[in-house]
Amino acid sequence: MSHSLVKRSFGIAAAVATGLLLLAAPAQAAPEIEAAGSDPAKPTVSAAEIAANNAAVWASLPPNVTMRVVGKMPKLQGPIDHYTQNGPTVTTGVTPLAVSTIPYSFTFDGVWSLKGRDFKSTQSTFCKDIEATWDYPEESWHQFKVSLSAGGTITVPTDGVTRVWCWSSVPTNTTLYFNYFSTGNSGGDIAKASGSGRVHY
Repeated sequence: MSHSLVKRSFGIAAAVATGLLLLAAPAQAAPEIEAAGSDPAKPTVSAAEIAANNAAVWASLPPNVTMRVVGKMPKLQGPIDHYTQNGPTVTTGVTPLAVSTIPYSFTFDGVWSLKGRDFKSTQSTFCKDIEATWDYPEESWHQFKVSLSAGGTITVPTDGVTRVWCWSSVPTNTTLYFNYFSTGNSGGDIAKASGSGRVHY
């Protein structure tokens, strides 16, 4: 075989091998693209942690507030407030920020200090379902709290579990509101929470 024929055969073989590698590369890269585009698995909260959170809440309840665990948030219905820190409250179903009546629902996003909607109650006892998780920092040593303007501050565990708090001895036909806030914020260490809930009789 001549030298030029050997050289040409080698060149063809190299080109074929390179083409095969180029064809193979996308098939190998596909799993990485799928992995990068998929949502990371959210950490689950253990039953022991939930039980410990419940015990801590019951021990810290104000005298006019009770709490029970329901696990999962019922589907939100009626007027829904969408609260964001430093952003406008967007409300579906009613005039934004008008004084509401019970029941109403809400969501909140990235909140560390926020006043909720004004509302009035025709009864002296009403309840609030709420679930919350930390946006930042995760595994925070901060606490997330909700206080009623008429009295009674609760600590809401940030484990994503829905609990129902009921306030009693509340003045009727009076403008009320809830404050949502995280504790222990200083400098750049600000804990932000998101969640949802509803206020009902």
